[in-house]
Amino acid sequence: MANPQSFIETIVISTRIRLARNFASYPFPKRMDDAQAEDVAYLVGEGLKKIDEFTKYDVAMLDKLNALWLQEQYLISPALLKSKRGAAFVSSDNSISIMVNEEDHLREQYICRGFDLYKAYERVSGIDDGLAATYDFAFNDKLGFLTACPSNLGTGMRASVMMFLPGLTENGGLKKLLPSIKAQGMTVRGAFGEGTNAEGYFYQISNERTLGLTESELLEQMTRATMTVCDLEIRAREEMAKRSGVLLRDRCLRAYGTLTHCALLTYKEFLEKMSDVRLGMALDFFEVRDNAGFEDFFTAMRPATFRLSNGLQTISEKKCDEIRAETVGVALPELVGLARKKQV
Repeated sequence: MANPQSFIETIVISTRIRLARNFASYPFPKRMDDAQAEDVAYLVGEGLKKIDEFTKYDVAMLDKLNALWLQEQYLISPALLKSKRGAAFVSSDNSISIMVNEEDHLREQYICRGFDLYKAYERVSGIDDGLAATYDFAFNDKLGFLTACPSNLGTGMRASVMMFLPGLTENGGLKKLLPSIKAQGMTVRGAFGEGTNAEGYFYQISNERTLGLTESELLEQMTRATMTVCDLEIRAREEMAKRSGVLLRDRCLRAYGTLTHCALLTYKEFLEKMSDVRLGMALDFFEVRDNAGFEDFFTAMRPATFRLSNGLQTISEKKCDEIRAETVGVALPELVGLARKKQV
């Protein structure tokens, strides 16, 4: 079994920092009229031009497939899709997005692979500082940044990590851990945030408390919580391997076999089987040849992303499942191969 440090890399998939901000001279989005909403979007766009190159997406003008693609890439939230006056500005590398007119005027976020809260915070803070140099944000000396929801008062910062937790899910440990996580001012949500379900053992853990703590204190708190969950997940996986032995290895290998030798593959089945393959990677049942390539491949299989990147916008779902099966059958063996049999 891999050492603890490399194991963490199989648990924390990505890191995100999000900052909620509002312009001091405009009412919150729910109280704005259409003209004010347009003004806010225009101001954000003009401010970002001084910082970097961004692409603007007007939510009301997006078709269903492109809207879903943005959500699959974690660039917009489900809540923004419901806003008729919402917009998003996305950086050229898709790592930074500024959601406009969601719950607040701005939701600035940066996402990076792996576990690096401080890198993520430094990157999004640069964007935030650049906009703050041009515009006045709503701020109170006692309460900090003013936000539409009181839960975001203070720093306005949400730090989150996307974690792959099959061990804690299957042994019930995550459910038992929830009260302790909540008591520390944090929460656990589905893969796409508030109101969503877990997708293939993926969960977001983030801070709920933003008032009364500095950004540094929140980052330290999140780091400690993440390391605690990682430690528990490592133990849970070790227990799975000891308890299930060859049955667990068989389960992972069968998942790999199905993915590489099937004629039809729905996205739901892809997720289920890939969760077992990913677990097998963590337990050294498989040899990972290209970690970055594997994550790119996994992301590329999401429904809207797969259709758009392969020009499959108009084909039937069955034909899409057929092409997905062919694609996975070719790509997966190039990224992940069978390791020599290990005794567990």
